[in-house]
Amino acid sequence: MSLIRRLLAASLLLTPLVAYANLPTLEPEPGTTARVERDGELYLLLQPDGSRIELEIPEANEAEPRFEVADYDFDGYDDLGVSMSAGMVNQVYHLYLYRPAQRRFEFLKIPETLIDRLSCSGFWGLERKVEERALYSSCRSGPRWYHDAFRFDHGRPWLYKTLQVQDDYSPDYPYLFFPLFEKTFDPQGEVVASRAIDDDGESQTWTVPAPRLYLHHEPNEASRSKAYLIEGDVCEVLARQGQWLQIRYASRKGPLERWISLDRAYDLHERYRAGPHPDGLSLSVSDFSDPASPLFSLGLSAERPLALEHAEVHLLFATADGTRRSHRLYAANHRIELAAGGSHLLDDNYIERRDGRLVIYHPDEQQQDAYVPFFPELTPGRYRVRVALTDPALAAPLYTAEEVTLDYPPAIAENTDTP
Repeated sequence: MSLIRRLLAASLLLTPLVAYANLPTLEPEPGTTARVERDGELYLLLQPDGSRIELEIPEANEAEPRFEVADYDFDGYDDLGVSMSAGMVNQVYHLYLYRPAQRRFEFLKIPETLIDRLSCSGFWGLERKVEERALYSSCRSGPRWYHDAFRFDHGRPWLYKTLQVQDDYSPDYPYLFFPLFEKTFDPQGEVVASRAIDDDGESQTWTVPAPRLYLHHEPNEASRSKAYLIEGDVCEVLARQGQWLQIRYASRKGPLERWISLDRAYDLHERYRAGPHPDGLSLSVSDFSDPASPLFSLGLSAERPLALEHAEVHLLFATADGTRRSHRLYAANHRIELAAGGSHLLDDNYIERRDGRLVIYHPDEQQQDAYVPFFPELTPGRYRVRVALTDPALAAPLYTAEEVTLDYPPAIAENTDTP
């Protein structure tokens, strides 16, 4: 605060203040009153003992603050909230809690240990939820709302809930993306509950894609149990750690909270089945194993009408000793409509070596020229390669009947031509 403002504030202790109709008077307990007063640009709180403190007004783009009286810390005594609009939808708050032992209001500062854990970095858009005895703070950034929830211990806040963003989209797991997790904590800061939610706050579910998927007590292979889920089982998503997903499944014996391996769930090798595809589709691939003419040609044909919105092409590598590796080659990036008896050419490009990498041409989402890696990191050797196509509209992944055999790395010359 500037020297002039300090002097002005001090002088107000000796000078009668102008009363404004919209400034609140508080009665935190019987016979005890306090009120907000104003002089010029200053807002002061007249404490029950007759002293005055200058109220800290949130920095925002509004001319006048709003004042609210509510029991923010659920201790049975009214407190004071000072808020200002920040942007189109956000409302930022400062809080003054009543301390009955001192019979005074005190500015509530969020502990530094909490600041880095908050989604909203302070008190925003406050809502009291009496049934939880929690104070919810909500803010909007871009298209999404975020929230934190506080509980109080003798007037001191601790983080009860927060919304965490996990931008760990993994293309090797087709169409699996849970960006929002609501975490619940105990007073010591330990996570006691977690769940994936959507932008409306509803719990997210996940459907088992594999014929049989074993459950684990911890996110590691060593903790595998005898229990398993089958394809089509629907689970609530609780948490994610890399290639592991924690789920809750409503079994006949009650809810089960376990971990599943995403590597196992989305193992396209395991899901391969020979024979006609249930959607009446077929996928054909060229023999691209000749380094002198490594043309990768991929064609799709249909017995009946079908539309694909988010098709992805995956390569499945396998060796004679059982080593297997899956590689997401690319997303088609456009809608594919197939008529009955129709066909569609997905790809007809050469594998090229550019800047030391083996790549294939595929336009990006903006239809700009781009090259994607054709091979993952493989141990040199001979591989059998099958191609798989995935899409949410498909009843099951679509595989090529052909299997290409090639040596890795192939002896493809460096291409110095521009696209």
